[in-house]
Amino acid sequence: MKEIVLKGLDEKIYYDQCDNGLKIYVWTNEKINTFKSALVFKGGAENTTFTIENKKRTVPFGTAHYLEHILCKNADGSSLLGKFNELQSYSNASTYPDKTLYEFVGTTNFYENLELLLNSIQEKEFVEETFLSERGPILEEASMNKDNAGRLAYYTLNNELFLNYPNRIEGTGRVEDIKEITLQNLKDFYNTFYHPENSFLIVTGKVDPLEVVHFVKKNQKKKLFSRWIAPKFPRYIEPKKVTKTYQEIYANIEVPKIYVAVKVPIRSLPKMSIITLLDILQLLLVCNFGSTSLLKEELIDKKLIVSLSTSVDWERNYVILKVTSKTKYPEEVLPILKEKLKNLEGNLEDVLRKIKSEIANLVLSFEDPEYVNDLLAYMLVKYGKIITNEKEILENIKASDIEKVMKKLSMDEMSVLVMYPNKKDD
Repeated sequence: MKEIVLKGLDEKIYYDQCDNGLKIYVWTNEKINTFKSALVFKGGAENTTFTIENKKRTVPFGTAHYLEHILCKNADGSSLLGKFNELQSYSNASTYPDKTLYEFVGTTNFYENLELLLNSIQEKEFVEETFLSERGPILEEASMNKDNAGRLAYYTLNNELFLNYPNRIEGTGRVEDIKEITLQNLKDFYNTFYHPENSFLIVTGKVDPLEVVHFVKKNQKKKLFSRWIAPKFPRYIEPKKVTKTYQEIYANIEVPKIYVAVKVPIRSLPKMSIITLLDILQLLLVCNFGSTSLLKEELIDKKLIVSLSTSVDWERNYVILKVTSKTKYPEEVLPILKEKLKNLEGNLEDVLRKIKSEIANLVLSFEDPEYVNDLLAYMLVKYGKIITNEKEILENIKASDIEKVMKKLSMDEMSVLVMYPNKKDD
C-alpha cells in the first residue's frame, strides 16, 4: 500500500491496486463518525461512440443512464437502494458526462455495505423483463427534465457554445433516444466500461485503510473478469466561434436568470499547467463578481440582483467562464455583466486575499468525507490523477502569471442565455 501525500495539507491518501486492475483510494479521519464509499467507472453519458479492436460501436444517447437504472435493480426488479437502507445507509447512483458512480454513506455496517456495493455492480445478470419495465420511468424522468430549470439552462447554454462536443445532448437522453435503446446496447456499454481496470473505489471517513484494502482484495479474488480492451474515442473538432450569441427561453422559475458564458481556446492562453490556469481564471472571476466584489455589493445595494455567482469549466480544448445572476431586471443587469467581463481587473492585493481564502477553504474541506470523496473522484477522472500540490499551486501564483493570463484572455466568443418565468395563462 502506497501513501499519496497532499503537500501542505497534512493529509494523505492510501493507494493500492487489486490483481484485476481495480484501484483503491482511502482517506481516513478518526475524528469523524461517518464514511462514504464510491465505485466509479470511467464511462458516462458522452461515451456513445467508441472503437474496440478496430470495430466502431455506437449506442444511443442515454445508454449510460439507462444502465445505471438497471444496475440499481435486484434480479427480481426491486430496488437495490432498499438493501442499503436496511443496512442503515444512504445510497445513490449518478451518471455524469465522463463517469458513472455508485455510492453509499453511513455510520455503521461499513463492510456489509461495501460488499453489497461491489457484488451488486460488478456481478450483473441482465433480465429482459426488468429492462423493459424500466423504460417507462426513464421516459418519465426525461420528460420531467424539461421542467428542470437548472438542466434546461445547462444544455441550452452548451448548445449555444458548442457545435460538435457531445455535452450538448441531455445526459438522460432525449425521448427518441431512450426509445431506441436495446438491452444489447446496455450489455455492450457494460462490457466495455464496467471492468476493474476502468474503475476505482474511493473510501473516505472513519475507516482503517489496511483493513479496507485487505477486504476489497479478498472480495475481488473471488470474481472472474475477461481481458479488458481499452476503447478508443473519436476526436471532436470544435470551432472557436460560439453557435449562438443570445437566446431567451422560459422555464419553471420565479425570478429571471441571466447566464453569460465566454468560450476561450486553451491554446490562446499562456502555457502553464491546466490547474494553475483554471485557478487564476477562477480567482479573476471571484475578484470581479464574488461576494466581496464592489460590483456585487453595488448591484445588491441598488436591488438590481438577487444573486451573482461564477464558475470556470474545462471542456476539452476550451475553458468556459460563466457568470450567473438572478435578477428582476435582466435588461438592465446584462449590459453591466458583459461590460465587466470585457474589462476584468486583477488587483494583486485582492487576488492574494482570495488565494488565502481558497487555501483556508481547501484545508477545511478535509473535515467532510463526502466532499473529499467527490473531490478525489473528480480529479481521477478529469486529470487522471490526484492533484497533490493544489495548496502549493495557489501559493505560487504570481502577479506576473495573472498579468499574462489577462493579456491573452479574449472575451470575443460570448454567449448569453436569459431565462424568464413561464408565461401565466390569462
